[in-house]
Amino acid sequence: MDGLPGHLLNKVLFKTDLRALAMLCCTNTSLQSHIHDPSFVSEYCSQIRSSLLYISSYGSTYLGCHHPHGGSRSLTTIDVCHILGCCSGLLLLFIDDRLCVTNPIRASPTKKFRFLTRRDKRKQLGLVVNQLDRTTQNFKVVYIFEMAKTDETKYGFEINAGDSWTYSKTTLTCHTSNLDDRMKNHVYLNGSLHWLRNDGSIIAFNPETEQARLIQTDFPRGLTSRTLFASGVNSLTLVSANEKVIYVYALRNILSDPKWVLEKQIQNGVIDKNIVTWYVEAYNGKCLVLRTCYDGVVHVYDLSASKWAVMASVPIWYDANLDFFLFTPSLYSVVGLDDILACGDRGISSLSSIMTLVDRSSPENQLMKMSVDEKEEVKLHLGMLFE
Repeated sequence: MDGLPGHLLNKVLFKTDLRALAMLCCTNTSLQSHIHDPSFVSEYCSQIRSSLLYISSYGSTYLGCHHPHGGSRSLTTIDVCHILGCCSGLLLLFIDDRLCVTNPIRASPTKKFRFLTRRDKRKQLGLVVNQLDRTTQNFKVVYIFEMAKTDETKYGFEINAGDSWTYSKTTLTCHTSNLDDRMKNHVYLNGSLHWLRNDGSIIAFNPETEQARLIQTDFPRGLTSRTLFASGVNSLTLVSANEKVIYVYALRNILSDPKWVLEKQIQNGVIDKNIVTWYVEAYNGKCLVLRTCYDGVVHVYDLSASKWAVMASVPIWYDANLDFFLFTPSLYSVVGLDDILACGDRGISSLSSIMTLVDRSSPENQLMKMSVDEKEEVKLHLGMLFE
């Protein structure tokens, strides 16, 4: 492909599976600089569609994953596993009584995993991934805890960058309100982790600067019980749904006068009055995921196309309380992760199974996805015939 002009090279690479792209970086040095160029990375990443991971909220040996182009897959692990978060192509897991950070894409240029030193499970955890340069990232795991609680609550923070846990010198004291356990996960946005509280206020903590603050705001009026706290496009988001309409709120003026602003109303095209149990499961600014429990069907709404589609199906015998994660693989190398080793460690065995599930199947012949005209243009430059 070295002889292809830039525009045609991009056509080929944009249609290339992430694993195959990573292999090209390893085997073709002339393509490395092109693939690692920030403009290419930005455009390529914008076209990657997210996979959907799901697992019981209480942990399970059964995990499911739906790839946007590869159908649904599931597996059973040796150990009970929890997925505690995902960020920029990394997963935060709890396996065999240990926390673990992993990049599940085996053929990526990154290393693979890191088990953290503490073995006990911590509920209020957050995963942050930072960009070091145009090809490299690092990660930090943050634990938020209550140091004292009366009329006011004093919060503390512990940080792990892969080697050990350290207490941050930063504390945050504010009026008392519990972290909202209805909202399943923390939300990462613009370098900070965010935890929603029952009164509508939000705790924000930046592990790089170790700055913490309370974002004082009230919930929008009329929120339903089916409400999700998520990250949208450059904003914290609340998604609240009823049988007819789904309301998407964005938090604006977050630094000065934070308020929830209604950004979008989506017609609920998949739920009717006969469906009693259903949930808003995931949102990332590009798509919205709903699940109906009586049949296990997972519906996705594409915000760019304004269209509903069936994405997957969860076995109806499976736990009704599920955590869903929209996972987008990463091109970057990650500092602090180790290679998977073949050994008898139960945790390693379960981790390898999860990586196999999340990793895409063997690379397809991406050129076969091109149009006839695109193939003909490639033939002229490569002098080869595609079957």
